[in-house]
Amino acid sequence: MGTPKTEVMAIYGVLQGGEGGGEFRNPAALATDSKGNLIVCDTGNHRIQKLDPRGSVLWIAGGVTKDGRPKAGTGPFEFYRPRAVCTDHCDCIYVCDSMNCRVKKYDPDGELLMVFGAQGNDEGQFGGVGPEGIDVDEEGTIFVADTHTIRGGNHRVQAFDNGGHFLYQIGSYGTTEFQFAGSVPIREYGFDFGPGIGPGPEGPTGIALLRNPISRYFAYFRKNTIYCCDTDNGRILAMTPQGENFGTIGKGILYRPRQLSLDSNDNLFVTDIHAHAPVWEAINVDKEYTWHIEPNCSWVWAFNKAGQLLGRIGVPEVHHRFDHEGAGLHWHGDGIALDKSNDHVLYVQGHHLIFKLRVDLGEVKLPTGGIPTKRPEPGP
Repeated sequence: MGTPKTEVMAIYGVLQGGEGGGEFRNPAALATDSKGNLIVCDTGNHRIQKLDPRGSVLWIAGGVTKDGRPKAGTGPFEFYRPRAVCTDHCDCIYVCDSMNCRVKKYDPDGELLMVFGAQGNDEGQFGGVGPEGIDVDEEGTIFVADTHTIRGGNHRVQAFDNGGHFLYQIGSYGTTEFQFAGSVPIREYGFDFGPGIGPGPEGPTGIALLRNPISRYFAYFRKNTIYCCDTDNGRILAMTPQGENFGTIGKGILYRPRQLSLDSNDNLFVTDIHAHAPVWEAINVDKEYTWHIEPNCSWVWAFNKAGQLLGRIGVPEVHHRFDHEGAGLHWHGDGIALDKSNDHVLYVQGHHLIFKLRVDLGEVKLPTGGIPTKRPEPGP
């Protein structure tokens, strides 16, 4: 495994979270456009913020109270815990308005262009906690990760045309090809697994589309391969819209991958939140739940398009800046985005903050003897 060089360029937000422009509460998803602007799902504030490359706010979309504070809502210009965002080749913005179980499309200036989706299990509908991953291909096909619902589970990826009309779906509940979130016990939906864990399993989350031509590592990788975080199975699925499966990435290395982003060479950057102990299978929901932070759980992993591990990012540049209760990348940071105008700039969420990092993969030596199947020992 290589050791990417990392430098903290800037930190956006305030440590304890805030409601002003350029302040966030658990911003769970990030995206960039071709001009290097940053789009933030300010999840806890139920809104979207667009920032320029210097971190200045360009515009904010979301509901507000009479005194101007952000609020959740169901109106056409309101959000309820948005948790995924992407941009297309025209810099239009697609947002998963997750708890409202819908997708919204905006132009670069923040004008609403389209809304589609509803809660449910049918085609074109989304599960109870809503969609949590989204990306768009060059033809305008929209791919959305659809999580579970209290009525049973939408463990699938749905594809829509550029007008928001359902095309097809991939996935089901389980642990095999094209299946999501099968490694935890099957329990009745809507019941907690334990204090602080919430209902589960969760299903697919982050999505990114491979856009470059055939890989020089594996010739069968092609354009529009879908990478999708199979969060509770601790892996990334690589598959095509045609129903072909290329296997998995990160099994035995990732714990609960949430969001991902690709650079111009299709190197894959993945956020990886904490594992809990005891393992999921050992949890007894009738007893007090105790857990600890897995010491070997890092924050961002980099893979090439063939699934080979390139390195780990975030040690120790950010980890040592804050204690665990304050922030740091290891506070269940989900959001991640490569700057589309500069491959060396990476944005990563850490609690209420967004870290702007300069990352240089350098001359990373690819591993020999196949793809690793377990997590490397922690670095310094």
